[in-house]
Amino acid sequence: MELLFLSRCVPNPPDRRDRIRAYHQLARLATRHRVHLSCFAQSEQEIGHARALLDRCASVYTVPLFPFPLHAARAAGRFLAGESFHDALYFSARFRADLLELIGSRPIVGALAGAAAMAPFVPAGMPFVLDLPERGSAYWMARARREKPRFLFQTEAKRLALLEVREARRASLALAASPQIRAELLDRAPDVRCETAENGVDFDSFDPSASPRDARLAARRYLLFCGRLDCRDNQRGILDFARNVFPALAARDPGLELIIVGRYPPPSILALNAIPGVEVAGTVEDVRPYYRHAAATVAPLPLVRGIPNKVLESLAMNRPVLASPEVCDAFGSELPEGVFRCSSAEDYARPPAEGHFRRAAMGRFSWKKNLAVLERAVAALGKSQ
Repeated sequence: MELLFLSRCVPNPPDRRDRIRAYHQLARLATRHRVHLSCFAQSEQEIGHARALLDRCASVYTVPLFPFPLHAARAAGRFLAGESFHDALYFSARFRADLLELIGSRPIVGALAGAAAMAPFVPAGMPFVLDLPERGSAYWMARARREKPRFLFQTEAKRLALLEVREARRASLALAASPQIRAELLDRAPDVRCETAENGVDFDSFDPSASPRDARLAARRYLLFCGRLDCRDNQRGILDFARNVFPALAARDPGLELIIVGRYPPPSILALNAIPGVEVAGTVEDVRPYYRHAAATVAPLPLVRGIPNKVLESLAMNRPVLASPEVCDAFGSELPEGVFRCSSAEDYARPPAEGHFRRAAMGRFSWKKNLAVLERAVAALGKSQ
């Protein structure tokens, strides 16, 4: 079967939140179908990464979304005219025209739209699956309750909610990347067909028995924070934790350290090195030894778009996770074994219990298991024609 795969990002390499899910979806579908990838690229390097997928795709098409500030400015203008910023950001007459030309030349049966903003490119009458990889409107409404400019965030949330509901109703099936995302969509549109398809983790790579041992790290007792440090929510979470929570933990437990690992640390994060016991390691060659030797990882995020992949990586490495209520809520009513809800500094101070966290995670966060619902949904597109 020939299938369109519409993505906001180049799904390669699988090294950040949006790419990881899309990469695994594409890899799985390409084993059974002739997949035509159409996506946006934010740099020349990303265009090269897209071309590398020709070994598994029937065709690869990219439209530049750079220079990004120019595209963002155009989207802001359309936002002022009444559109959702995110919908406007990915508006492209060229993308649409070239996509219609492809559809006219190939026996394409259906599509996977990798976000609500990509679904409008699916022509009327073509069956498609809508993937919801992260919280959209609900995230922006939550942000409006915490930050300014509240009116702009609220406006974007309301417009994005309309887009999500409209496209979910058009889709044959919507797939939510977390129980929280599914619940938020069904709260707005109870008539939508929506199932949960959580992310997975690469258990072969994140295996404590196979990961390198680091004697220097093994000799230390530390908490680990891992995540991209140019991400606003990661910044806010670790800045608050390092400044307001960790000093109290270190006072109770002398010798305890906090190691912060992640790419692109800004000056505000680097300044945390001045706090006794805190080390900003920044970019590291291999994160697995840091997980392996950590007493626990911390995920003190004030807002999340979905289930943080770093939480799943920690569980795969059999390390407990001390998480904020916002992180825990992303998992729905069933908190994974090894994730401990921390609503206060006192909660972070409690030593987490050891357990078989990896084994439990393998039962819930397997890519093979979690992509099965996508495979069934895509197979059904062919039967609906």
